Amino acid sequence: MANRAMDLNTTTLCTLLGAVLLIAACGPGPATTTEATTGSTADSTGATTGPDSTSEAPTPTSTSSTTTSEATKDASMTSGTTDASTTTGGECLVFEDEDPTDGRVSTQFTCGHEETLCPSDAALFSFESGPNWDDTASTDDLARVHCVLEALRDRTPGQVTYTLAWPVLGSDVGSLEIAGDFVIARREYANDFNYTYKEAVLWLEPSEVFAECRAKNTAAAAWLCMRPYINIIDALQPECVAGPLECG
Repeated sequence: MANRAMDLNTTTLCTLLGAVLLIAACGPGPATTTEATTGSTADSTGATTGPDSTSEAPTPTSTSSTTTSEATKDASMTSGTTDASTTTGGECLVFEDEDPTDGRVSTQFTCGHEETLCPSDAALFSFESGPNWDDTASTDDLARVHCVLEALRDRTPGQVTYTLAWPVLGSDVGSLEIAGDFVIARREYANDFNYTYKEAVLWLEPSEVFAECRAKNTAAAAWLCMRPYINIIDALQPECVAGPLECG
């Protein structure tokens, strides 16, 4: 009887243990946590499906209206390689360089009008103090000054190169490229060994303005008309042309 009782207890214990294991096997599983992911969608069952983990987000692109230098340009504008700043594309076309490599700079803006206008070896204007300050000027070649006024009046395509004579340590030269109703003004100058090269694309005043200056027949009157296009570093600068440069 003792053995039978032991067998019964053992059988009962095994039965109970089996029942516990069966209940545990049929019970609820562990909860599942799903992290929210930007761009995920929910299906009709409410399950959340995230984006494919192997997909890559598109690389953003950006555009800039400021161009410092470009290797090539189309026929309407060229640019040299330089560390100076150039503004183009919806802004005033202006370039300035205070530390050119080997004292040389590259033309930034041009319409390709290379014909020389009103050539002369004489300085276009002479000053007692300098073009940055003087409202009056003299010249040794008034006929040439008249020629430049007429070219600006008539919008004659081409280049006027000039020298300005004034007490200065260094060079003060420049050019005006006439291109329709605007001019591409370039100037390099030095004062107390501080060198600056600057370009600006500027709208020309009406032809009548230059005709009136020509009629006055004096260097002083001519200087007042041309000063905004030569002395492009001061507040007298006329309205600038916004980029990109479009040549007619």
